[in-house]
Amino acid sequence: MDIATVKRYINTWVEENKEEFIQCAMYIFNNPELGMQEFKAVKALTDVAARHGFTIETGVAEMPTAFVATYGTGKPVIAFSVEYDCLPGLSQKVSAVKDPVFEGGPGHGCWHNILGTGALQAGIAFRHAMEKFGFSGTIKIFGTPGEEICVGKAFMARAGLFNDIDAVVDWHPVEGLTLIGRGSNAYFSKYYHFKGKTAHGNAPWKGRSSLDAAILMGHAAEMLREHIKPGKDSPNNYNYSFSDVGPEYPCIVPDRSSIWFVGRFNTTEIMLDFLERLDKCAEGAALATGTTVTPELVTALHEKIPNTTLSLVMHENYLAHGQFQITAKEQNFVKELQKNAGYEPVGLVQKEAPPATLDTPVSDISEYSWHAPVAMFRPAMFPGPTHHWTITATAGSSIGQRAIGYAAKILAESAVDLALTPGLLAKAQAELRERLNGRVYASLIPDHITPPVDANRHAMEKYKT
Repeated sequence: MDIATVKRYINTWVEENKEEFIQCAMYIFNNPELGMQEFKAVKALTDVAARHGFTIETGVAEMPTAFVATYGTGKPVIAFSVEYDCLPGLSQKVSAVKDPVFEGGPGHGCWHNILGTGALQAGIAFRHAMEKFGFSGTIKIFGTPGEEICVGKAFMARAGLFNDIDAVVDWHPVEGLTLIGRGSNAYFSKYYHFKGKTAHGNAPWKGRSSLDAAILMGHAAEMLREHIKPGKDSPNNYNYSFSDVGPEYPCIVPDRSSIWFVGRFNTTEIMLDFLERLDKCAEGAALATGTTVTPELVTALHEKIPNTTLSLVMHENYLAHGQFQITAKEQNFVKELQKNAGYEPVGLVQKEAPPATLDTPVSDISEYSWHAPVAMFRPAMFPGPTHHWTITATAGSSIGQRAIGYAAKILAESAVDLALTPGLLAKAQAELRERLNGRVYASLIPDHITPPVDANRHAMEKYKT
């Protein structure tokens, strides 16, 4: 079968059907939903997939806004990853000045309305090529909620939903430098809830301060920094903040306080060793202050396993299309955005990096990579740093809308190469086994922990219309 002919068909199909996916992306843009609350986005995305013949399963892995869309049978099983949650506080109109739709409201400051829809179009375009040219295989489109809190894929992996996949093609826009990402750090998010005893500030010896315990734990955690094995390519690091301190009066010894840790580590093994010692910091702080402590693990991810074989495939398809083309009008819009945000108005910068040479930020895509080879296309499309109102502004603009088809072509063409090039998928899988070096996947989230499905529920209720 002529692979070039299949790719030309995909390019044509993507262009001829772009409006359906632009409308889907703009609906999600105009109805932004925080992680684990993406009910409108899921319906919009699954409705499109169902219209194109996919079988839809929603509510998977105990998460109401997680889904799997499946087409075809047999091998290979090629997966596409769809994200659709937004970020708090980044509500913004398509405007070059800061102008929120809802003051303090949520918005797509990481382009997940575009990212998810582009991946969806890629999977559907691949499905139509499969039908037209008569090659076999299975397409899995994973709808993964709560990416910004690194939850969805971790719980889906624990549920075994990734066990049978053979490869994953994915994408995420970035600022300034187009690349095919290499690895990413292991990650965890964990609370420690301290309970004490209230007392009046005039007689504090009658109380047991939960805040003292949390602060003491934070100090103990600071002492750990110099005792963590250094990062090989990026530093191992962790941050924490205090929350839920009360009663809220300064004249009362607080009987409840929480400290929230997130951490990024080069390897899972280093992270697990750190978490064991962090637990002891909590136990020691509670013992020293006469309080009790209850840990609450929110999520934990492995590091992402790079795959040069698959990255080179995706890079070649990127080179065939070239950098994303931006019009003069769009470039002027970007410069205005940058000027109004206090950035240097340089426009959309699109440098290029060799494939699989740079790490990507923390993302729960790493959970795929322990099951199958993964490549992530990261085109330079952002006007500035991610998670900013300027990114939201472009997520609803013509830049974002045209990016959907651009990315869909490259992802779908990479899937075609994997499905039709003899020995290519086997080579990518052999590289994965070599990199894992005998390690096997085991979820870092214990079975008794349930997904945080109520995360952001109260925040979203404020913006229901």
